[in-house]
Amino acid sequence: MHILMMIHRLADASPYSFFVHEQARALAALGHTVDVIATVPVPPMMRKMQPYWAEVVKKTPEAQDVDGVHVEYPRCLTLGDAGEKILGGRNYYWAILPVARRIHREHPVDLIHAHMIDRDGHAGMLTARALGLPFVLTAHGTDVLRYFQPGKMPGKRNLRIVRQADAFMAVSTMLLRRIQPYRTEGITEVVQNGLDLSLLPALPRERGRILSVGTLCERKYMDVTIQAFADLAQEFPEAALRIVGIGGLEGALRAQIDRLGLADRIQLLGGLPHDRVMEEMARADAFVLPSRGEGFGVVYIEAMAAGCVTIGSRDEGIADVIRDGENGFLVGAGSVEETRNRLHDVLAHPDKWEKMRELARTSAQGMTWERNARQTVRVYERVLSRK
Repeated sequence: MHILMMIHRLADASPYSFFVHEQARALAALGHTVDVIATVPVPPMMRKMQPYWAEVVKKTPEAQDVDGVHVEYPRCLTLGDAGEKILGGRNYYWAILPVARRIHREHPVDLIHAHMIDRDGHAGMLTARALGLPFVLTAHGTDVLRYFQPGKMPGKRNLRIVRQADAFMAVSTMLLRRIQPYRTEGITEVVQNGLDLSLLPALPRERGRILSVGTLCERKYMDVTIQAFADLAQEFPEAALRIVGIGGLEGALRAQIDRLGLADRIQLLGGLPHDRVMEEMARADAFVLPSRGEGFGVVYIEAMAAGCVTIGSRDEGIADVIRDGENGFLVGAGSVEETRNRLHDVLAHPDKWEKMRELARTSAQGMTWERNARQTVRVYERVLSRK
């Protein structure tokens, strides 16, 4: 099978987008040909207004082969949210179409698989229509949570994208529930993201070491995690909290830590490469992220696979995997009290959680990218058989 994937270039440490690349790599390992078009958005006055992104764009090649996956990086002018309201993903489509035509001409494509509903999904839908190919779409979280809110009718364009996809995949049941009322035909399934077990190092766990990983933004509730830890700091003087991530709230979080007098117990580690994050997971006693707006949350299953007692949020995507009190804990998103209580349980009874750790490992270690790829291939085959 020849699959043409679409996702815009993200400003992470991966070649274009971590979760898409892992899926593409797993599909290639199963013997399929995967080409990726990772559109690089270029805003006006980029060097002055967004110097970090300007460096990302400068370092991004026109094309490259990564782990058996060929990736093209066409540039396109973007006008941000204001431009999206007018154009949707048409500017992406105009950049993508010549590349997609060339790839299809040189080696006929069987289907187009776009990731994220809004800009990439719109561009994927238009490209599939132009080339006469089936269109498959995967939603990952923010695209659903932003545009498909309870009690509100989605915009016509996003509604059309979701309805015209021959197959719609979501990475969690929570996301699928929001989409299902608008899907009257076609294939609709949950296909969860995976993890690469080879990246988990064998390192000794440090008792009392708490870890959180995520963007330093409001919905991740890092301030809640800090406060919950602070409430327990005096009772458990050996405990320490380590936070991995970058974001706009870094200054406010540092001020909170200083105000609490815990600069020697709480560390903001900044952004770390993925292998370093995996080392942090392996050494941690518990992983805490009581966030909202989590379509799935690969960091949770990475923590579970590493044997951490993992604390996530109920009614979010990870509730598909964490069974509260059995292989981890679920708390109310942003709840200081519930987060503090669960952390207290972990720190007060350190020898009580070995069964939970083993169940967490078992749950997470079955969720490989190979499993994800095989489920995705079955969806592809159903689409192609219908066409």
